[in-house]
Amino acid sequence: MPIESPYKLVVAAKDGTVVRTVDLAHRRALSIGRSPRCDLTIDIDSISRRHATLIFLEGLWTMVDCGSKSKFKVDNEKVDHAVLSEDRPIHLGGAYFWLQAAPASPVRPTPQASSATEELWSPPASPTTGASLTIMDLEARPLHQISLEGEVRTLGTSPLADCPVDLDGWGSIQLAVVHEQSGPALLDVGQENLLRHQAVACRRWAGHQRTILRCAGCLLEWEAEQPNTDTQTGLWESIQDDSLG
Repeated sequence: MPIESPYKLVVAAKDGTVVRTVDLAHRRALSIGRSPRCDLTIDIDSISRRHATLIFLEGLWTMVDCGSKSKFKVDNEKVDHAVLSEDRPIHLGGAYFWLQAAPASPVRPTPQASSATEELWSPPASPTTGASLTIMDLEARPLHQISLEGEVRTLGTSPLADCPVDLDGWGSIQLAVVHEQSGPALLDVGQENLLRHQAVACRRWAGHQRTILRCAGCLLEWEAEQPNTDTQTGLWESIQDDSLG
């Protein structure tokens, strides 16, 4: 379903040259990285294979790092979680990202770098791979059972979450189960990163085996089906501009 406040994502080189615009009106999430299995693929060495995810939360587009080495910068400060806006670009690797609200006149990329937004991978209406998340107390007693439906399922204490949960320590929107091109993934989208795997903090988990994680005072049991290996690749960027290297 279209979001209430549609935007375009603008991607630019260091010199300000716009190299890509992406219509976000019919999406709730967009994975970004060098891998062709990301929803938006950007072939720049300074960007990790799976660098970050852009996700629509509580009326705002938020960028969340997915375990990259360099994270990203806002106002020259390195962060792993930031709200995207029209007047505050995010510097990720060798590119800059910001939003452009409708109905302003679209920013047009240069002819050499332009590519139709329709070529981007989009999730089907019904997921072709399944994922389930069981929230348990610390004695492994089940509290909530969540299944992936559509593109995104958010969990948190806010009534605006797809699955509101009354759990101590959790943020208003703390977790999201996302249908990515490479399969289902669990993201910690909270301001404070609470997700842990074997006591190590993580922002994204996408294993296909049964896995136990922890989030604040809860245990999480994650199970996901193996994705179809014949899934088409994402939009492969072929930017040759040295300024993006």
